[in-house]
Amino acid sequence: MSTNLRRADFVLVTHLQATWRRAGVENDDPWLSVEREKRLFPMICQFDPTDGRYHGWLSNWRRRVWDLRGFRTGIDLGELEDVSKALMRFHRLKAKLPPEQRDIGQYHSAEDLLAIVPTRLAETRRRQERDSLKEEAYRQSQFLFREGRWIIVRLTGFTAARFWGLNTKWCTTSIERNFLHYATDGDLLVFLTPHGKFQLATATQMFRDARDNPFDLAVFRHAPPGFFKLVQAYTRW
Repeated sequence: MSTNLRRADFVLVTHLQATWRRAGVENDDPWLSVEREKRLFPMICQFDPTDGRYHGWLSNWRRRVWDLRGFRTGIDLGELEDVSKALMRFHRLKAKLPPEQRDIGQYHSAEDLLAIVPTRLAETRRRQERDSLKEEAYRQSQFLFREGRWIIVRLTGFTAARFWGLNTKWCTTSIERNFLHYATDGDLLVFLTPHGKFQLATATQMFRDARDNPFDLAVFRHAPPGFFKLVQAYTRW
């Protein structure tokens, strides 16, 4: 409890110092201004839903109210209820956010807390899903060649087909039975190059670019020798 009291006292002193400076800028009586905030700020802090962790944020919020509505603006209890709910929501979700997004100082209003946090959580979930997809895809991938931006991957599962086929129009990336149709009778290979992605179904010799169109294999003529030899080994070129 003593730690919380010291924290609260420190925030109050800092807030009153800011009040004194602001009064000078506004040509108000600094003593009267400080006395006003001595009464109002402790009331504002009662809307902190924790044991005082957000007193500093509430002080900054109060000063932003001065900027928006004037230095002598009183407090709106309804607005403070909204602020308290937003702080409580942030505090509940905070542990689920990436470390760089847990700093309350980057949010400036109740609206910020209510609007930005869900979006960032969704982005975090999407990133986690992408990471999970990548991890499983790599387990289902056999790298036959890797040199700089020239890579050949043999796909052993549908997740790998989905991952390596991102941003392509290959039918093997969207429906598993399509993947199995081509992969069951022979290898399904993906070629990653500086010229884009290409896929080969070795059983049918169906070679397609990212738009699922046939293309001229001469695009590989300047590939590293090992890459070029593997292309020749898997094709009738």
